[in-house]
Amino acid sequence: MAGKRKERRRRNAEIQRATEELLGIRRELRQAENNFNHMTDPNKMEACIYEMNALKARYNCAVIEMKHAVSPPPQ
Repeated sequence: MAGKRKERRRRNAEIQRATEELLGIRRELRQAENNFNHMTDPNKMEACIYEMNALKARYNCAVIEMKHAVSPPPQ
């Protein structure tokens, strides 16, 4: 019984961490998009594009981690 509770707490903590990571990346992506929209220097625009692509890749990885965190444990 205590083992199940401990496992449940661990999974809840993992889900919380993954959720916070997703929200943080989304916030960073919105900021990068905002920077891009107000940028006039072509070199800095290119840097913004690279940053947005990197954040999108991080977001995709975080989504996969979240899916693993919320999937039911094997029986």
